[in-house]
Amino acid sequence: MRPSVTTAGIALRRHTDGSLAAALIAGDPGAAREAWTRLLPLVRRILRGYFGAGPDHQDLCQEVFLRFFSRIAELCDPGALRNFLIGICLGVAQNARRRARVRRAVDVALADDVPDHPVPPSDFEAREAAARLCRALAGAGTEDRALFVVRHVEQRELTDIAAARGWPLSTTKRRVARSTRRVGLRMKRDPALAGYVERLLPSRRCSNNNNNNERETSK
Repeated sequence: MRPSVTTAGIALRRHTDGSLAAALIAGDPGAAREAWTRLLPLVRRILRGYFGAGPDHQDLCQEVFLRFFSRIAELCDPGALRNFLIGICLGVAQNARRRARVRRAVDVALADDVPDHPVPPSDFEAREAAARLCRALAGAGTEDRALFVVRHVEQRELTDIAAARGWPLSTTKRRVARSTRRVGLRMKRDPALAGYVERLLPSRRCSNNNNNNERETSK
């Protein structure tokens, strides 16, 4: 266990992920506060990557942690605490996006004009890029969108994604590659995102060369 630290005058014990998970399962009252303080930035990054630039999504953060605390007893491997939280966060984000689609459909059905409420941008280029990426992601399937965000926005390792999803590593690699390819094709339609796609996706020539080399080796 790490030494205690003080935050806003409150002494908090600094656990490892494994010991923090054990403390949460045991009902240690200080563990929930430490988990919130330590893991909130991770949740915010995932939600920001999923929904784009904007507010900190405080309501969704609270929903994520409510589910996290209520389901912590389901965690089989205390060392996989963050992966467990990521899986819950992705589920909350997907549900929120579905609810938003329903609300938009209801709004359109009830009114001819949907009012705009523009927010003054603090960094126009960054917000524009985020908005373009969100549009590309909005047309993708739920799994493609979630895997793309966790892998390329949150930059999680394939092994972490596999653990969070409960998939074999080989299945994870295949699905992440497929989601990257599908989202990349959507991004490629936007000239502003095309340069990023070139770095994100391996060229077809390299892929073909690798396949040819594998076939030659197998002969």
